[in-house]
Parts: sequence; structure tokens; C-alpha cells
Amino acid sequence: MKKRDGHHGFVLFVLLCQIACLTMVAFAEHVVRHSKWVGVVFGFSFLFGLILSLGAFGTWRNRSDESSLLDFFQANPAYLAIALATAGEMASMLLLKPG
Repeated sequence: MKKRDGHHGFVLFVLLCQIACLTMVAFAEHVVRHSKWVGVVFGFSFLFGLILSLGAFGTWRNRSDESSLLDFFQANPAYLAIALATAGEMASMLLLKPG
């Protein structure tokens, strides 16, 4: 029997918010620019995604075995998805021009 891990729900919620925000940027960029609440959700999903990505990186660095970062992310695909979505959000923030 697998041990239930309580933080997986939070990880999946952050990932869901990140995917929703990236979809809004891709298909309804004007909504992201003109709605402050969508901007707030976008900012918090990026912040929590960044925290989770850095936490996963720190967990990998503290492991005693000599596995690569790719092996660590293959063993934990939710953290790989979070890291990729965070990178996508960062890229979209850099590409969106204010105005």
C-alpha cells in the first residue's frame, strides 16, 4: 500500500493554475493584460511554481547518490511538469510587453 502524501494535492493545484494561466496567455492575451485578478492568479502560480521548482532542485542537490537531475525528474514527473510550466510562465512574462 502506498503512503499518502499530502503535498501532492498542492502540487497538482499549482500545476493546474499554471496550465490555465499559460492557456490564457496563449489564447486570450488581452484578458491577462486587462484583468488584475487574472494577473494576480498568474503571479501567485508563478511564485508557487518557482518555490516548488527550487525545492525540487534543492531536494536533488541534497540526495546522497550521484543521480542526474534528469533521473530525479523522471522519478518525480509532477516536479518536472512544474519546472517546465514555471519556465513557460517566465518566458511568457518576458515576452508580454506592457501596454
